[in-house]
Amino acid sequence: MFSLFEGASLKIAKNLIKVTGVQQTLAVIQAKNLAAVGAPELLEQILALNACNLFQTLKEDFVERQIDAEDRQDIVDDYIVENLRLQTVIPYRDGGHLMDLCLKVQDLSEKYKVHWMEEQEESGGPGPRYYCVKDLLRRLGNEKNYELHDTLFEFVYLQHKHFIHYFKTLLEPIDAMEPRTPEGPAGEAAPGEPGGTA
Repeated sequence: MFSLFEGASLKIAKNLIKVTGVQQTLAVIQAKNLAAVGAPELLEQILALNACNLFQTLKEDFVERQIDAEDRQDIVDDYIVENLRLQTVIPYRDGGHLMDLCLKVQDLSEKYKVHWMEEQEESGGPGPRYYCVKDLLRRLGNEKNYELHDTLFEFVYLQHKHFIHYFKTLLEPIDAMEPRTPEGPAGEAAPGEPGGTA
């Protein structure tokens, strides 16, 4: 495990936004919003859901092994701030107002984490991301909006896939540099070691 250098979490957050295309997707989701819910509330809930999605992805074993909990939280926080800074739906006056919006999204995001806690108690079922989307639709009064329903499901699962791919690409070189034991299984020399196969 290693600690990120200063500014690395922000760089990772910006790269995640770039590779996942979240801003374009938010516009598509907004176009499918047929309820009376305003664009700012919709955006806050979607950013909260996706921040939770990222937080849970960062708990995957291969990420936890390499990035400590504090740095993982910094990545999520910077991800929220950068998404809010790039969007144009919710106007903000200054940095202080932007941070207030970030705290609001963080608070909303915490509410979605309950679905992962419930998942630990009950095995089977469609999984926590499914219930997060159902929860979001209920909060927005959009349960019957099946077009939005399908778009959100696709969004959540694709984002998770993009997050996984990004962190595997980022961390694979670090995994490869980790020291190997000099012996392979059953006491045999490991490949590339004296007496091992290349």
